[in-house]
Amino acid sequence: MKKFNLFAIVLSAASALYAAPELFESIAAVVDGKPIMRSEVMSNLYQFQATAEASKMSEKEQVAFVLDKLIDDKVLLSRVDRDSIKITDDEVDLRVSQHLQTLAARQNIDMATLEKAIRAQLGMSMAQYRDNLAKQVREQMTIGRIRQKYVGGIQPTKKEVSAFYESYKDSLPRQYNCIHLSLIELKITPDKRIVDSVENEAKLLIDTLSHGMNFEVLAKRHSQDSSASKGGDIGYFQKGLLEPEYERAVSMLDNGEYTENPVRTEHGWDLIRVLGRKENGIRTARILLKTIPTSADTAIVLHTADSLRAVLTTTELFSAAAKQLSIDKTSNFKGGNLGWLEKPDIDSLYAPVVAGLSVGDVSSPVLINGAYNLLRLDDMRQVRDYNMEEDYMKIEELAINYMEDQKLKEFVKKWRTEVHIEIRMKD
Repeated sequence: MKKFNLFAIVLSAASALYAAPELFESIAAVVDGKPIMRSEVMSNLYQFQATAEASKMSEKEQVAFVLDKLIDDKVLLSRVDRDSIKITDDEVDLRVSQHLQTLAARQNIDMATLEKAIRAQLGMSMAQYRDNLAKQVREQMTIGRIRQKYVGGIQPTKKEVSAFYESYKDSLPRQYNCIHLSLIELKITPDKRIVDSVENEAKLLIDTLSHGMNFEVLAKRHSQDSSASKGGDIGYFQKGLLEPEYERAVSMLDNGEYTENPVRTEHGWDLIRVLGRKENGIRTARILLKTIPTSADTAIVLHTADSLRAVLTTTELFSAAAKQLSIDKTSNFKGGNLGWLEKPDIDSLYAPVVAGLSVGDVSSPVLINGAYNLLRLDDMRQVRDYNMEEDYMKIEELAINYMEDQKLKEFVKKWRTEVHIEIRMKD
């Protein structure tokens, strides 16, 4: 069988041989005038040494392999000036802001709490964290632009994905300590009287705006979003990252304009103002008035969830109910199937629930982010290999990465002849 290079996929702890800290720093190689430091080689070597590929190499071969890959990366980045590839500070700042906003959203916290967590866990300020993140983002964006220019998007056929799998299945990453889950998510929706009442409040605020009141002032006074303290400013977002209803309303507005009617979004009614546009990002401000369900609304959904749990005794019944009732758009069309997950990768909100389940069990209803969740433990394994039936999308992703890498390698091979490469690292 052919062997698939997993160096870029599998990460691990450092080997014992290189566990001691480096006592000196030196230059391992120079590519197009840019150095590769010995410490950079050692850091990447630590990651490579846990792969199956590395186990078949001598220490000398491992170092040579890692250094050669780092040289390829530098050669790739040498195209920046040659091809006039430019990544603006605004683009980087936009991507960094989006990363932080997504990170906060996933943890269900606001930006102030995220900043405190970064300081407590990493020992650095938000400004320092942003600077470090910006350097990584710039390099990733640069490599992405180069890949896009020379490789483009590759979409393999099912036959090609199958051929890739047959060739490399023995060296694809395995999953350890993993479980197979299915999900039904039942949204708690407020009574229509509450929805209508909050909508009327939002209309009154729009009337106030039309009479000259400042949007920022109203947001600080009335918005129930975490952005209220900033006058409703939620920063820049790329298309596709916000709710469809929100984005549709924004697409109808020019810079400086606000919505003439309240917009119904996931958490309530929004008044939206466009603050500016650049590249693929749009900056908006919002005044969110939440529609909060009553205890009676919550009790109705809890009763439904309890009733479902009692009757969904098979995989087939659970799947049918998920397709009909679940609001989770990533899984409902698949019968609630979340696929195979390694336990460390399970959402932190689900992990405590799953921990108490045996195979075939359906959890008690769990309230998470305004919805009652039923989780079914379909299967559990200590180790498993990817297969085409259950993991096609993951295998397709690996196949695309491999095909793009192979195509890019041909360009890099040519580019290596066009730049000065000096290897200084001795055996």
